[in-house]
Amino acid sequence: MAQQRRRREREPVLDDGYRFDDDLRIVEHLGGSRKVDVYLCHSTPIKTLVTCKVLRPEYRIDFSSLQAVLDEGDILLRLRHPNVAEGYGVELEDHPRIVMEHLAGETISSAFFSGNYEAFDLQDAINVARDVAAALTYVHEQGYLHLDVKSSNVMYHNGHATLFDFSVAEEYSPDETLRNDAGTTEYMAPEQTYRREVGYSTDVFGVGVLFYRLLSRGELPYQVIEVDDEDEEGDGKTKRQLDYDISPVHPSVDNPQVPQDLGDVAMTAVSAEISERYSTPQDFSDALLLAAEDLLH
Repeated sequence: MAQQRRRREREPVLDDGYRFDDDLRIVEHLGGSRKVDVYLCHSTPIKTLVTCKVLRPEYRIDFSSLQAVLDEGDILLRLRHPNVAEGYGVELEDHPRIVMEHLAGETISSAFFSGNYEAFDLQDAINVARDVAAALTYVHEQGYLHLDVKSSNVMYHNGHATLFDFSVAEEYSPDETLRNDAGTTEYMAPEQTYRREVGYSTDVFGVGVLFYRLLSRGELPYQVIEVDDEDEEGDGKTKRQLDYDISPVHPSVDNPQVPQDLGDVAMTAVSAEISERYSTPQDFSDALLLAAEDLLH
């Protein structure tokens, strides 16, 4: 009988008031994931609140986890755009962490997909989609793919959307072949799910799903299903993925207020076929602006 892998014991979060060093003090624990905790901190040198993404203690000796912190921190330090979270620094000693801009507001997931559908109208949906497309256009110009565009990775405040969390981002050049199946099931393009070649249009799919959901009161364009999947040893198991074989319905089916042209933009952005999808976030944004012309005046 195969020996079960021992689960890592989860250590408690750090207390409010804890100091990473003389310059950085924890104000509040904001949440986190399996490998990282996110803290609101006060930075003495810049005299403001910052967000710290801190590797959990049980993963400090894991090289791949340390490398992931370094890689994401390095990317954030290279990016400067009003719709992208700004990085301030990365540290691997004691508590490996990324120090970044503290973003006001709520994530789209919290503000909208928690069921508060009246919080966003068509204008808000357009603003979010255009801001995220602008962020992605810039990120692509700097030589990266984000690969995890989703509602919980977009902050919204006073009509302004900011893209963050570059934990699965990859360097990318159109001259090279890149395959990456990291990401979030509900927002993953087919080429990402099946580990085929990814590119700019892969991120278009992500912002397309986000826009589609904003228009359709939270509905996904594709349903999540479980499929059989064999591991390297040939053992059978199941995994979750989108059912790309059933075409999405127009967003106006779930929200009659959505104009045909606006919904058509979302439908094109989430096309399962790369050849039928917008090639770049800028193409998506241009089509969105044209379709929303009457709404924006």
